[in-house]
Amino acid sequence: MRREVLVFLVLGLVSLTADITYEGARSVSGAFLENLGAIPIAAAIVGSGELVSYLMRFVGGLIATAFRSSRVFWATIILGYTINLVAVPALAFAGRWDLAVALYLVERVGKGLRTPARDTVLAEVTSGIGKGKGFGIHEIMDQAGAVTGPLIVSWGILHGGYSIAFLSLAIPAAVSILLVCLAAALYPKVKSVSEGPRIGVTVRGLPKRFWLYTLSMSLLLAGYAQWSIVSFYMASTALTPAEIGLVYSLAMLVDALVALPVGMAYDRYGLMSLVVAPPLVAAIPTLLLSGTKYAHYFVGALWGLVMGMYETNMRAAVADVVDPQSRAMAYGTFGMVTGLAWTVGGFIISLLMQSYIALVLYVVVAEAISLTFLILALKSPT
Repeated sequence: MRREVLVFLVLGLVSLTADITYEGARSVSGAFLENLGAIPIAAAIVGSGELVSYLMRFVGGLIATAFRSSRVFWATIILGYTINLVAVPALAFAGRWDLAVALYLVERVGKGLRTPARDTVLAEVTSGIGKGKGFGIHEIMDQAGAVTGPLIVSWGILHGGYSIAFLSLAIPAAVSILLVCLAAALYPKVKSVSEGPRIGVTVRGLPKRFWLYTLSMSLLLAGYAQWSIVSFYMASTALTPAEIGLVYSLAMLVDALVALPVGMAYDRYGLMSLVVAPPLVAAIPTLLLSGTKYAHYFVGALWGLVMGMYETNMRAAVADVVDPQSRAMAYGTFGMVTGLAWTVGGFIISLLMQSYIALVLYVVVAEAISLTFLILALKSPT
């Protein structure tokens, strides 16, 4: 148990340093694209990087399930963080918006590849303290980096421009590689890989409750705008790039503050703890389209609250609605389906930004259906 706790803490530090890197870059993605003369749809393309990430999560889940090898688990995790190390600092040399978009998408490939295996390890090493609490503590460490990264980028922009800001992110990226190698050395044998019956590479064995839950979260994300879209809209209305970085830091701070409480709520109430998420998402477009600077800061806080629930409870729930041997496949499948929904929803939201009534109606309907499927998942035993 002591070794598992140590591995859990090291993985938390890995996420902290990695988040400094990619959340720092993502915090100003929309503003950076506008600075390079990008067309508005470019922000939605960067948002589609979430689809790339989630498709790669499915690939990662397939690889982990097919090989059932602890070495393959750790190799995919290390490779994913290495891609992060290369892609983000390279933004400093992107003189055209299409190159910047490509690098943002490459970074998402690394994020997606490593996530199913990493979350499987996290679910395993946190079983002794409660998955909700464990994922909550991990999210706090994760978001400590997510708060720091945008602040570093804002400082870099003010003192040397985007190039200095992006280059400074190479340092935490390198540290994350060293830490994940340490975690692999401390915990070389993943139990859910080496123990239990061998299962095929298929999604057919995933239970009904998993699919109801996945549909619910997919619809929730379909109405939840990616930050690239939110920040692009803010940059075109009331806020400067540096202010947008600060708003994103606020969002990540709120994310960190709510992670442990909502995680503890999950350990006590399970999926019921997620019923408040759809109404919160439904409130975001009204505030964003109000056009005032103060409302934008409130949007940042609300956006961070939903993200805190997503990164803590929604991830913990996947491990609980399937058998341990199916977790890698479940995380990969969940990621692919929800990522597709988030991407399609992002394009719809970007197109509806000019129509207040249409956008609000779309988001409210999506969240209402999301809540319906969540209630069905709560009632489903398997």
